[in-house]
Amino acid sequence: MKEGHSNAAPLSAHILFESDDLDCARERVAEKFCSHRLEIIGDRKPFRAVHHHAPGDIISLNYISYGADVLIDPGELGDFYLIQMPVNGGATIRHGGREFITSRSVASVLNADLATRMQWWQGCAQILIQVRKAPFMALAERLLDRRLPGPVVFDPLIDFTRPHMLAWRGMANAMFHAAEETAGGPTLQAALNEQRLMELFLRGQPNSCSLFFDDTPSGATPRHVRRAEEYIRAFADRPITLLDIAEAAGVAPRTLQLGYRTVLGISPLRSLTRERLRRVRYELIAGEGSVSVTDVAFRWGFGHLGRFAADYRCEFGERPSETVRRSAAAPFPSYSERFRQLR
Repeated sequence: MKEGHSNAAPLSAHILFESDDLDCARERVAEKFCSHRLEIIGDRKPFRAVHHHAPGDIISLNYISYGADVLIDPGELGDFYLIQMPVNGGATIRHGGREFITSRSVASVLNADLATRMQWWQGCAQILIQVRKAPFMALAERLLDRRLPGPVVFDPLIDFTRPHMLAWRGMANAMFHAAEETAGGPTLQAALNEQRLMELFLRGQPNSCSLFFDDTPSGATPRHVRRAEEYIRAFADRPITLLDIAEAAGVAPRTLQLGYRTVLGISPLRSLTRERLRRVRYELIAGEGSVSVTDVAFRWGFGHLGRFAADYRCEFGERPSETVRRSAAAPFPSYSERFRQLR
């Protein structure tokens, strides 16, 4: 192994290692990421592993290239997400039942709990953002103002022709450039930039929790309405009533109803129904076609399936069975736009 310098490569001030040895490269990369299978394939062109690494708070910034065609099989990442953006060449990504090719205009995000297998083609070099799962989930819950029913699962294909994600890439690139100018550790401003970067990613990249973004109108919300919403989100899986919600909010039922009509334009019980419908939709999407609509509906308190199906279609623009069929084929494409339109 040789510690070296790569003038043209990103993060040149943060060289972790350079090596011609396959086993050494596998071990050194695993120290920062996870254990994985790494093999040279194809015509066995010269292998040269390079890894630059800048640590952070929630995320770390990385640059990796291997020179030759390589097969990389980490299985499930476990405790982190990994955003991969080619700066040269491309890769074939197989992730959670999806397979696609990445390039300068198409990147990938690997979810922590889905198996991955990749082929990086000869000449492929990527900048990577490693996202620690636990602090990211805590950040997501703060942004969404709720406990999440499960992990955030992203559409693994990042399309940089979408304006929101193109703007996000610009911010990510700026962070890499800033890191190149200093070899120091994380700063307060860097930590704030990390949080902003991941907030924009959560909002812009289609994911299983897109439908939970708060649709409360901007401006001051009465305290009793906020308390009622917090109670609904915390106890939506229980047989709660208007009286229970009003008691938790600290006001009379009539006062609560008037507050909801003024601020949200709906009743407290309709807000409870919408929350339960969102929980159903999350489970149907996350199930990728393997869950029963009837079982999920009953679990969330919908005893009348006909009325449930009508409410679901009114809320999301499609029948529950259509969500299941979509999820079995491709859970996320088109969903973020659909959520944005229907919220």
